[in-house]
Amino acid sequence: MITNLKSQTELSGFYIIYDGSANLEKKGIRGMTHLSEHLMCKSYEHLEKDLERCGIVSNAYTSNNEVVYFITGLDDQVVKFRETILNCLIGFIPTEEQFLHEKKIVIEEYMDYFNMQTYAHALNLNRKLFDDYDPIGSLEDLQSMTYQDLVEYLTKYYSRPSRVINVSKNSDFISDIEFNKIKVDREFSYVKEPSDVIYEMNNDFNDKTSIICIGQLVQEDFAIVDFITEMLAGGLQSPLYQEVREKRGLSYGVSCSIHRINDKGVITISVLTSNENSDEVVKTIEMVLNDPDTYLTQERFDIVKESSLIRLKKREINLYNNISEYIEPASWSLKDKINTLTLEKVRQVYNKYFKFDSFYVSLDKEEFSEVEEILKGINE
Repeated sequence: MITNLKSQTELSGFYIIYDGSANLEKKGIRGMTHLSEHLMCKSYEHLEKDLERCGIVSNAYTSNNEVVYFITGLDDQVVKFRETILNCLIGFIPTEEQFLHEKKIVIEEYMDYFNMQTYAHALNLNRKLFDDYDPIGSLEDLQSMTYQDLVEYLTKYYSRPSRVINVSKNSDFISDIEFNKIKVDREFSYVKEPSDVIYEMNNDFNDKTSIICIGQLVQEDFAIVDFITEMLAGGLQSPLYQEVREKRGLSYGVSCSIHRINDKGVITISVLTSNENSDEVVKTIEMVLNDPDTYLTQERFDIVKESSLIRLKKREINLYNNISEYIEPASWSLKDKINTLTLEKVRQVYNKYFKFDSFYVSLDKEEFSEVEEILKGINE
């Protein structure tokens, strides 16, 4: 499927999307999609000097749900490369030498993630609760992957893209290529520590505690839940920032978000704090979540609604690099809901998903303390 969007400016973007991604992976090839993304960029490596000369940004990313390759820049420059890059990606198979080299790089990236405390906590927690290894995958699987595994995976899933999104002021994109239709049959749900789960503890985080609160899985109202996370933690004037940071000085930042995996959403509240502050942080989050009358006020709603409307306008102006709502399912877009959204509707959705007792509260120092001790013993 090709989607042509009209840019309001002379800036253009061209996006090649492969549906499926990390949610297609099984044990033995966890991390294969992310590795494949790195390798498929080599299909147009010979164009890098020309892209740079023309002021074009080229990049790619892997999420749980899709792989996206894109170029952005001035409209008349992007047009020169659209079809060429698309054709480079179609059916591309890297060499075994490229595979072995890039595998080393991806393993280094993997280790970097687990040397960041909040990331390490989140990744291990996803493994424990959902048997989900995220796009970063499993070190064990990455190390054991063979070139033949890669070839089979690319041939099965990534010989052709699923969609193309073209953002241009002056030039629609037309092609007669055949698109791939990927069906994801994996059910995303709470598993609660599968028997063969693998944890990674690559660093000792002695002075800080990572706190992550995972909500019940969201199956509808995705856009409104996203709006609520903005009400709770969108900037210094938000309730969580005010209570955790500004009033109590317990943390530099607070994160509250919903992210999509398959057809569900996962609400996550995350705070990194000093060890001695961890209990107070949890109590403060509980206080805020269980008192919507105090914190989800009409004033707070109006501020977030107005800022959301302005943000949507800004995205339309800069559409060339703001196309997430065209990649995600329509149910995740606030665009068609924001004008009629009311505080009453927000409160209804809030009551379904944001009561503190419905969250799984994890402190990494407690959640994985036994694992850390076991791994220390092994390493010694």
